[in-house]
Amino acid sequence: MKSAFHNINILLMALVLLTACSKGFLERNPTDMLNATTYYTSKSSVDAALTSCYATLQNPMFTASSPYYDCMADNGYNYNNTYGTTTLSRGPIVPTSGGYIDNVYSTSYASIARYNIFLKTLSGYSFKDLSAADKLKYEAEARLMRAMKYFDLYRFYGEVPLVLEPLSVENQHQSKSTAVAVQTQIIVDIDFAISNLPNVSYAANKGHLAKAAAQVLKSRVLLFDAYNADGTSRKDIMANVKTITGDIMASSFYSISPSFRGLFCEDIGKQEGNTEFIFSVKFLAPNNPTATQFIGVAAEYIFDASSPGGALLPLKNFANEFEFKDGSSFSTSNPLYNPNNVYQNRDPRMSKTLFSDSVTFENGFTARILPSPTGYSYYKHVEGTDAQNIYANKNGSDWPAMRYAEVLLMYAEATNEVDGPSAGVYGAVNQIRTRADINMPPLPAGLTQAQMRDRIRHERRIELAFEGFRYDDIKRWKLGVQLLNIPASEAIINKTFVQKNYRLPLPQSQIDIDKGVLVQNPDYQ
Repeated sequence: MKSAFHNINILLMALVLLTACSKGFLERNPTDMLNATTYYTSKSSVDAALTSCYATLQNPMFTASSPYYDCMADNGYNYNNTYGTTTLSRGPIVPTSGGYIDNVYSTSYASIARYNIFLKTLSGYSFKDLSAADKLKYEAEARLMRAMKYFDLYRFYGEVPLVLEPLSVENQHQSKSTAVAVQTQIIVDIDFAISNLPNVSYAANKGHLAKAAAQVLKSRVLLFDAYNADGTSRKDIMANVKTITGDIMASSFYSISPSFRGLFCEDIGKQEGNTEFIFSVKFLAPNNPTATQFIGVAAEYIFDASSPGGALLPLKNFANEFEFKDGSSFSTSNPLYNPNNVYQNRDPRMSKTLFSDSVTFENGFTARILPSPTGYSYYKHVEGTDAQNIYANKNGSDWPAMRYAEVLLMYAEATNEVDGPSAGVYGAVNQIRTRADINMPPLPAGLTQAQMRDRIRHERRIELAFEGFRYDDIKRWKLGVQLLNIPASEAIINKTFVQKNYRLPLPQSQIDIDKGVLVQNPDYQ
């Protein structure tokens, strides 16, 4: 989707801010690089540098490739082993496994380095064309992005180096901080953002992060640690999440979009100004220099001729999670079941997420593929324009990184744990189920707390499918051993999960580089 704010200049992507470290010749500014003292001389240059920080969020690992992250869990299988999803889900996971193990670490710290340089230079900016209020807002945006990346590191590894200043040759090797210290710093940065970002709707904020985005991230961070080892919830954390998400709901800035598919596909025309978006990562097609691998979501990774059914195959047990249209659970003995058309009489989100053999897009184009070994292929994020020219990678769809449906589900989860299945819990979940183009029946009255918990978890799996939540949800609910050990008869490969996988190993390559300083995580030494 077009956005002037995010039309990144490739020069800014190469921005390196250096300071001299010795006298004489080495004190001269490099002639082939930008220097903080010569570049940051106007508000427009600061704006451009902040835009360069936003560009880091376009990394495909947690935008266009997020559907593959669900293949680490029980939703799908990835033929192409993108970011090692197949290797890692098969196990055993070791420091040399590669994929996410390497990439989350390296890309997160590369982004953090950019934020730290920006923050350091911003603090010393003294020109009068940038007001004190704007400086605080810019700092809040960069610190919230830093919190996002540290949360990626935290949820993968737990203990990691905590770097809050630009590094030099002298201090480039950093030891780990405790997981508690990392999580504490994440919350500190988020709270600063909550206090200093504008309390306006994302649609009105011209692509910038607003207060609600910081509140969403804080809720995610808190929920990640909201369950004890035995799966029981921590009421103090849940009460906090209930308050934060309730505040977003009370703002009235956000609402459920009437179009489910329109959230994910630009060519449907529902992304710009969508009231369900709390933050989206913007892409500018056809030329977006920061997104070299993807522009939006590319159909060649769905309609891959080398992989029957495509490179991303939803699993049958996930497809069977979709209810019938009357709200009853799936069963082949249900009178509504049609073996010749499994999508008939089902939750409409099923046909908006999956397809079998062929699919007709909103623009009238019909795509046909080789039959999938699971019986299902992926549809949710794919556009008709891509399907006609699958090697273009130019659809320009924004990635809805935070949307109001997730807020409602976080509110329902937290409130049910604190108060039980109250009217507020029902109301939050039913807003999602009764989306205009879904129109599923409201949840039945009289559910117990345990029954409501199951319903909320079901709703998260269906509503947020292939948006990168399922694997972390299973881990934070402490259900990894129960749900992530799946036989090949159900998942094409034997998927395995052991207790130590709740925290993953640091990349062995980083241990080797920082030998004697960076220590491997427990259970992987």
